[in-house]
Amino acid sequence: MHKKTRGVVTLLTIFGFVMLAVVFLLRPSTSAQSPDNSAQSNERSVEDTIPSHVPIKVKLKKEKESKVKSLTNENWVRDVQLEITNTSNKPIYYLALWIQMPDVRAEDGTPYGFSLRYGRGAFLSIGTLATKDDIPIKPGETITLKVRDSVAEGWDIRVGAGTVWQPRKIEFKLVHLSFGDGSGFDGAGRAFPYRRRSSTCGEGGHPLVQC
Repeated sequence: MHKKTRGVVTLLTIFGFVMLAVVFLLRPSTSAQSPDNSAQSNERSVEDTIPSHVPIKVKLKKEKESKVKSLTNENWVRDVQLEITNTSNKPIYYLALWIQMPDVRAEDGTPYGFSLRYGRGAFLSIGTLATKDDIPIKPGETITLKVRDSVAEGWDIRVGAGTVWQPRKIEFKLVHLSFGDGSGFDGAGRAFPYRRRSSTCGEGGHPLVQC
């Protein structure tokens, strides 16, 4: 091979090695991921979606939080214990919450979830009033709600059968809250009793929604 030709080949070879080195140095490193991203991949996400104006504070019991968030804990449902504080100045006679799993859905697209309830189911009817036998959550008081054992067992059976899978995210949602005097909040966070739309609201809108 001609000396000039060999020189050109040598230069091209060196140039190629240099380019490979540059590409290697600029390539994103998988080990350079932030600790937060790494932690998130190993934890179940927990989100409180209850409207902020609804007068309750909801959180996982501290000693159960890591167990519920652990993706390796197959019994996490049994560890779900919610501490609920009444932050209003009125007693709460009925409360229904929904722990939704947005990434675990039925064939019709409906997300699976678990129901947590306090008080008589009759309070789902807005006109139901408290009696002397109803025990409320007093203003400032905190109670703990958990998933029923029968519900947890049913979930385990479904997981074992492969019809559902363990979620990577759960959400706290409001279903119903009643103060036992005909007032409260529905699942959308709307206060009831609903006020009829006044004449100043203009045309359109729902007649039972306050404008």
